Amino acid sequence: MKFPCRHGATAWLGVAITSMAFMGAYAFLIVLSRAPGFNMLFTEQDFFKTALVTHVVLAVVIWFLAFAIFLMYYVTADRQTPRHELFAAGGALMGVLFIVATPFSGPAFPQLNNYVPVLNAPLYFTGLLVFFVSAILGFVFRAPAVYEATVKSKAVEASEGGALLLAGFALVVAVTCFALAAVELNSTPGMDVSRLFFESLFWGGGHVLQFANTAGMMAAWAILGRSLSGGAVVKEKAAWLVFAAMALFIVAGPLYYAKAPVVSTEHRTFFLLLKGWGLSFGPVVFGYAVASRWSAIGGKGSASLGLLASITLFALGGFISLTIEGSDTRIPAHYHGVIGAVTLAFMTMGLSAMTENGRLAVSEKWKKFQLGLYGVGQAMFVIGLFIGGTRGLPRKTFGQAQELDDAMKVLGMGVMGIGGALAITSGAIFVVFMIKALAKRTDA
Repeated sequence: MKFPCRHGATAWLGVAITSMAFMGAYAFLIVLSRAPGFNMLFTEQDFFKTALVTHVVLAVVIWFLAFAIFLMYYVTADRQTPRHELFAAGGALMGVLFIVATPFSGPAFPQLNNYVPVLNAPLYFTGLLVFFVSAILGFVFRAPAVYEATVKSKAVEASEGGALLLAGFALVVAVTCFALAAVELNSTPGMDVSRLFFESLFWGGGHVLQFANTAGMMAAWAILGRSLSGGAVVKEKAAWLVFAAMALFIVAGPLYYAKAPVVSTEHRTFFLLLKGWGLSFGPVVFGYAVASRWSAIGGKGSASLGLLASITLFALGGFISLTIEGSDTRIPAHYHGVIGAVTLAFMTMGLSAMTENGRLAVSEKWKKFQLGLYGVGQAMFVIGLFIGGTRGLPRKTFGQAQELDDAMKVLGMGVMGIGGALAITSGAIFVVFMIKALAKRTDA
């Protein structure tokens, strides 16, 4: 669908691309610090922990949520964007810039807790709060238009609009979980601000947030599949059944806060099971639906390639999750497969949307190269981490602290380093494409 320059789709895509540009810069430092040979140059762990925290938040929180909101505006591109909706995107961009600036504003005190790692600095928390509030406003402002187009007029397929409404709902519930945890932790006697505090603060809501990311990916798969095949890839009733089932798992999240303390083993186990069971069937149903229509979808240029690569990466990440034992690099191998799949789906969707909008003049050859490079690079990155994990290489260590003391560890990190470099290069190419497209004025 075409949308004008002064439209919410353009604004939220701008937020997403800004986040991706900065996350790529931090990713380069992280990959370099793990690569054999280069890792010996880095001895200061806090510097790279700071880079890791910033990269993760930009990659799996801001980039994903901003792009999902872009998709809400994209599927309702025929609706105008009131000025107050653009203010929400402006607030989100301000939050991104606060987070990016934090490492340069003084001691960052990085905490490598899961899902939403933190820099224990006021500017970082201000940026995080501003972004989350702005993202919720972005969803709330556009949800009525998506609902009307999906449920009432049926101008938008249920598999697309329903997935985006689910993503926004999961975002609201995740932030609610953060708030519930914050109230409990701050009222717990003797609870100091340590990694346990932040781990407990973001554990439950972080798991719920993955429903938002996954639903956004499913929406991208559905949009791409429909545009390539000429029809909905998942039937309406089947789509609503999937979303209803996922919504039940999402709702269960905040309800559990009344049952067990956030610092308890029971709380941690519950949310692990919630994510494991609740996120398993949606992508399987949508992935199978795309595969079953591949004769009508495949062989149609870069969009087909990106869609196939995204589904393949997701399957790779899912397979690796079955092999995880302990706390080694198989854990990041798993989630980099999954988040790589989300990123690749969004990259493909971004290229397709801006080409359709007449603002991206890039050949199919270049688009295939960029998407293929990311797919191959991310797969190598994941496989390298997996190899290292099978040899007991610990996660969240960098530089000399890795102790690459056998050939398989060196091989794994070498493959990871090459793959990471390819993926980062691809990401840089994508960002350049998108910046040029966003900068192009059009009367569309």
